[in-house]
Amino acid sequence: MNDMKSKLKGITLLSLLSLGGCVNMEKAPEVPALTLAELRSELGQHEQRLQTSMEQQHKQYVQQQHLLVQLNTDVTNMKESVKQVDHKLAALPTESPKPTAIPTEKCPAPNQGHTIDGKLLVGEAEWLWVDAANDAFQARVDTGATTSSISAQEITIFERNGKNWVRFFLSHQEVDDKIQIEAPLVRHVRVRQASADDLDRRPVVRLTVRIGNMTEKAEFTLKDRSDMTFPVLLGREFLKDIAVVDVAREYIQPKPKLKDVK
Repeated sequence: MNDMKSKLKGITLLSLLSLGGCVNMEKAPEVPALTLAELRSELGQHEQRLQTSMEQQHKQYVQQQHLLVQLNTDVTNMKESVKQVDHKLAALPTESPKPTAIPTEKCPAPNQGHTIDGKLLVGEAEWLWVDAANDAFQARVDTGATTSSISAQEITIFERNGKNWVRFFLSHQEVDDKIQIEAPLVRHVRVRQASADDLDRRPVVRLTVRIGNMTEKAEFTLKDRSDMTFPVLLGREFLKDIAVVDVAREYIQPKPKLKDVK
């Protein structure tokens, strides 16, 4: 028993000696001391960083001061504007103004058978007075045709006072007798028939005609229209600049009479 105690004491003593040796072996590393030059360099770097930070803060402060001055100016201007608005509101009448009646100008009504701008208003068919025939005839208004034409038979070209004239007879199913007409020859035109390939050479005459209250000198090609509904056709050359066509109506203008022709 005593031997066992002695052995345990010996083992414990050896363990303590071993631990003591380990402690002595694991010493903390020594930090080398800074030299004076290194210490000055470190202090200089710190001083530089502090100087930069102070400059940035000063710059921000100056900017904030400028903003504050601008805000104060804006507030002052706003207060002045509010005062001016208050003065204008105070000067307004307390009672609402009475409404003023503004008279509306009425457009003058167009003349009978005319548009507002004074042009003649014609329908798809109208009565046309021909001075050379001393009578009125039904005329078809056709904006699809370029020139006007009048029914003519027995066309003869002759000379009068050194100029070419044309003599023809106006004959149509709506006309009881043949009416002889003489008029100056203006020229000849070539017209292609829809049912033929050849060109038809037709004389053109100038006639004084009257529709409604308008008298005009117009050119007409001579063609036998006895098998057509209307002895006279009015084309675009006659209608342009003087008339407006309403194809939904007919005989807007009254039939001219001899006593109406001056």
